[in-house]
Amino acid sequence: MTEETVSEETAFFKAANDLTSKLSAVKDAQEAYTLITERIRTLSDADYSGLVAYEPGRKDLRFVSVSGLNMSAIPSLPPIFTDADTRRQFEAQMQSTWLVVTRPEDVPKGGVQLFSSLNLGSVIASSIMFGGELIGYLIVARKEKGSPLTEREGRLLSTVANSVAPVIDHIRKTYRLARTQEETEKILSLAPIGMMTVDSKGMITSANRHMTGIMGVKKEDELLMTSIFEHSAIAKAGLDRMLMRALEGIPGEMDNVHFVPDVDKAFYLHAKVTPLPSETGEIESALLVALDMTSNVRLQSQLERSYEKLIQTYQELERVARLKTQFIDIVSHELRTPLTVLRGYLDLVESECPSIADPKLSQKMKTIRANADKLYALVESMLDISRLEKGTLQISPEPTKIDALLEEVVRTRAHDAVEKQQSLSLDVEGQIPLIMADRRRMRDVLNNIVDNAMKYTPEKGTIHLGARDEGKSVHIWVKDNGVGIPLENLGRIFDTFHIVASDDLSHEVNRIGLSLAISKGIVESHGGRIWVESQVGKGSVFHIGLPKGAMK
Repeated sequence: MTEETVSEETAFFKAANDLTSKLSAVKDAQEAYTLITERIRTLSDADYSGLVAYEPGRKDLRFVSVSGLNMSAIPSLPPIFTDADTRRQFEAQMQSTWLVVTRPEDVPKGGVQLFSSLNLGSVIASSIMFGGELIGYLIVARKEKGSPLTEREGRLLSTVANSVAPVIDHIRKTYRLARTQEETEKILSLAPIGMMTVDSKGMITSANRHMTGIMGVKKEDELLMTSIFEHSAIAKAGLDRMLMRALEGIPGEMDNVHFVPDVDKAFYLHAKVTPLPSETGEIESALLVALDMTSNVRLQSQLERSYEKLIQTYQELERVARLKTQFIDIVSHELRTPLTVLRGYLDLVESECPSIADPKLSQKMKTIRANADKLYALVESMLDISRLEKGTLQISPEPTKIDALLEEVVRTRAHDAVEKQQSLSLDVEGQIPLIMADRRRMRDVLNNIVDNAMKYTPEKGTIHLGARDEGKSVHIWVKDNGVGIPLENLGRIFDTFHIVASDDLSHEVNRIGLSLAISKGIVESHGGRIWVESQVGKGSVFHIGLPKGAMK
C-alpha cells in the first residue's frame, strides 16, 4: 500500500469520524439525514447526493434526504424499486460495499428512471449494513458533463456508510417507535372507553379524550398531576378505593358505577383497575379503564318498565278474555233456552198444520224457521268456542270413511253452488282407509271450510275438494280461485272473531269469525292439523291432515 493510499484512507476515516461525532450531537432525525447527505456531497465533490432507506415491510426505497436538489423535490422523485440481484449482491457482504456506474446500460433496473431524469453521467451507491441487514444506500452522482466518479469516492462512501450505519439504524428505530407511540396514543385518544393512569401517590399521570369527557373537563392538562382525592366524583363512586387497592397489587372490577362529575351530568360505568408493575416488579402505577354503560342502563330500565307494562296489559287482556268467555257462556245459554222453545213450537205448528193454505203465512213460517235455525247454529258455534277454550269439547271417534263424508258434503252443498253459479267438485286419489274420527264434528269442519270458500269466491268461480292417503295421515284439501287472503292476515286466519274483509264481496260476508277457529279446534282435538296457502287475486287452499292411528 503506497504512502498516498494510506494518507487517503486516513483522510476518509477522519472525515467519517468527524461526521459521526457531529451526528451524535444532533437530536432531530431529518437534521441528521441532511447533515449526512451534504457532507458526502462535499467530500466527493458530487453534484447530487442522497440517502435512501427501506420502508419496513416494503421492497421499495424512500428518499429521506437529498443534497443538490430542493427538499421539496423529494416527493416528485421517481421511486427506486429494489433490484433483487443487486440487493442480494450487497447483502452477501457483512459490511458496506459500493457499486460504481458510469454507463446508462449498467444502471441497476430499479434506478434507470432516476438516472435518465437527472441526466446523470456517473453514480456510486454504497450499501448501509447494520447487524447483517441492508437498511439503505448512500448515493452520490455527477452530471453527464462532469468528470466520472471513481473508486476513490466509492471507498470514501463505503467508509462513511460503515460509520453512520449505527446512527441511521437508531434513527429508523426511534422513528418507528415514535410513530408507533403516536398511533397508539391516537387510537387510545379515540377509543370509546375512558382510560386513566395514576402513580403510586394517587396523582393522575395520563387520561385519554374519552376519560376527560367522563370527568367533565375539556382538556387532559386539567387532569394531569392532580390527585384522585381532589375529584369528589371519584370518591363518591368508590373508584379511589379501587385505585388505591390496585396500587397495592390488587386488581378490581365493578359494574354500574354511578359517576356524577357535575350536577347536570351523570354516567353509569363499568370500571376495571389493573396494577402496572415496573421493570423490577414493584407496583408503581395503576390503570383505570371505564366503559360508559349509561345508554345500556337506561335502555335496560326502559325495557324493565316496558316489560311491566306488557305484564299489566297481558293481565288485562286475560281478564277481558275471561269476561268475554263468561259473556259468551251466559248469552249462549240464555239464548239457547228460548230458541229451543221457539223451534219446539215451530215443530208443533208444522206437525199440526202440515199445509198452510195462506201462501203469505206459509212463507213467513219458512222465514221464521230459517232465522231460528241460523240463530241456533250461531249459539252452538259460540258454545263450541267456549268449550274449546275450556278444553271441554267432546269428541266421539268412530270408524269413518273420509271419502264418503266428502261426497256427502259436496252433495248437500251442490244447491248452494248452483245458486251462486259456482263449480263444486271432488277428486279422491286412490283408496282412503277408515280412520277414527267424530263424523258429525268433521262434517261441520268441511262444511265450514266449503262455506268459507263459497263466500270468498265470486260467481262462476270454482271450488275443488280432494283427498289422498299419505301413509301416516289422510290429507284433505279445499281449493278455490277466490279473492285470496292477504299475507298479513294469514297468521290470524284461524283466530276467534277474525274476519278477512273484502271490498268486492262485502255483501256476501256476513259472519262473526268463528267457523275457522272452531274448525281448527276440532281438527287439533283429533290430533291433526289445519293450515292454509293463499295468494291475493288467485285463491286459497285449506289443508287438513288427520292421523290414521287410533285417537288417544
